[in-house]
Amino acid sequence: MKTFTDFKGRRVTLENSYVDNTKHVLIIPKFNGQFLLTNHKERGLEFPGGKVEEGEALVEGAQRELYEETGGLVGNLHFVGTYTVHDGDETFSKAAFCCNIERLDQLKHYHETNGPMLVDHIDEIPEEDKSLLLKDDCIIYLYNEVRENGCQ
Repeated sequence: MKTFTDFKGRRVTLENSYVDNTKHVLIIPKFNGQFLLTNHKERGLEFPGGKVEEGEALVEGAQRELYEETGGLVGNLHFVGTYTVHDGDETFSKAAFCCNIERLDQLKHYHETNGPMLVDHIDEIPEEDKSLLLKDDCIIYLYNEVRENGCQ
């Protein structure tokens, strides 16, 4: 297990296994060798993800969120870890996945986002355009793992 501190000073742990009661997902996708981000209307550029709906498996939620926010279709998602924020007695966990996008559809609506954006490296994004999530040490660690080791 790895430990980080988020922008609010909370302890964040990253485990390489699933955590019970995880209801959120984060996806680090690549398309044609570039990273696929979504442009959230309020937060800025970030990796796609969100809440898993009732009766949905984590993988199904990840595929749905990825498509709704970017138009990206993927055959196989690869689990990379569970990101958990510890806030007193409360915890909030996200299952993190990586994938290679098979097809990128252009959608009429991207829900709460302005749609997809492709980048070679997140360092090329101006700081003011990044969401707080894209500045989070644990998410940056996951991104670097995927960037350096591929999506396996």
